[in-house]
Amino acid sequence: MKLIIIIPDGMCDLRYDELGNLSPAEYAGTPGMDKMIREGQIGLMQTMREGLPLGSLVGIMGILGYDPTVHVPRGRSIFEAYTLGVPMQPKDLVARCNIVQVSPSGILEDFTSGQISNEEAEAYLETIKTPPHIEIHHDNSYRNVLIYRECPIDDHILILAEPHEHMGIHVDEILPRFNGGMYEPLVDLMLESRHNGLMLWPWGAGRIHDFPSMPYKSLTVTGLSFLYGMATLLGGKAIIPEGATGFRGSNLNNKLKTALAGLDDVDVCLIHCNAPDEEAHVHNVVGKAEAISEIDSQIIAPLFDYIQTYPEPCRVVVLADHYTVCATGKHLPDVVPYVIYGSGLEPNHNLTSYSETGIIAANPTTIVSHHFTPSQLNS
Repeated sequence: MKLIIIIPDGMCDLRYDELGNLSPAEYAGTPGMDKMIREGQIGLMQTMREGLPLGSLVGIMGILGYDPTVHVPRGRSIFEAYTLGVPMQPKDLVARCNIVQVSPSGILEDFTSGQISNEEAEAYLETIKTPPHIEIHHDNSYRNVLIYRECPIDDHILILAEPHEHMGIHVDEILPRFNGGMYEPLVDLMLESRHNGLMLWPWGAGRIHDFPSMPYKSLTVTGLSFLYGMATLLGGKAIIPEGATGFRGSNLNNKLKTALAGLDDVDVCLIHCNAPDEEAHVHNVVGKAEAISEIDSQIIAPLFDYIQTYPEPCRVVVLADHYTVCATGKHLPDVVPYVIYGSGLEPNHNLTSYSETGIIAANPTTIVSHHFTPSQLNS
């Protein structure tokens, strides 16, 4: 059995008056996903875990078959550092480090700095002076990796605010804290980096460790360094195709082409599309709906047609890794609806189009994320 997993990151959402009391996915034009609904099965999945961060790290590790409560590191930054080729030692603290936009009065306005270009980001980073034990490595756009060499603290009690969860808050309220006080090495770096409306923002810190390898062959197609690093460190193959950015305008056609070119050689192919999550974090309801439509027309619909003639048993699942709510810009811990179509499956519902509310109301079976992929491959 081949399993193709399409993850429109953060696709699940609430309903909004400006969309005619529809969610972005319900409002979007999704003929491909609707066809999957009519001919496939629906279900619910618990992707988030109590006590763990709400986000793709927990969601996608679970979808790949790893129990998040056992295997999820404290931050996804180790995966990004691996992708960038940055050497890491067990005592090094590794953090994501956004370039954020801050108002003159100190309000965190945009966790992406307007999806800053690589050229602008690199020019800004050249102005930053770091102490000898701290390194900043640029990744893409606003994304960077911070390495604190030989960091002496217990990072389990280091509190770093996730910038995408705190837009609209004064930075003084959410600076790094440790043992009840400010953690000066990072706070000083952040405050000294603030100029021309930009500022460094470390978060999602962790340390490198070993992971058990996947018991199946996998290919992950993505525009994000963290997911590339995760997939490869877990023993799979990953590709960031040319033109894949993690934003709207990413080359989705090339993602699909890359996935299909490698499908014969793997058991699981994961296609990750990040734009819905990015649009939701900046409260862009219409932009999120348009991003979902683009994923449907450029990946889901053509993939549905492709597998009709695929010579091996194959299933395709469309599954958001978590909710991202446009109204707040934040993630939710709710179970996520999914649709699966393919070999051996008959409809288990009477829905005719994709709807979070409709799938939940149908009350299908709920599965825990790390049980899903093994169950499909063994069915």
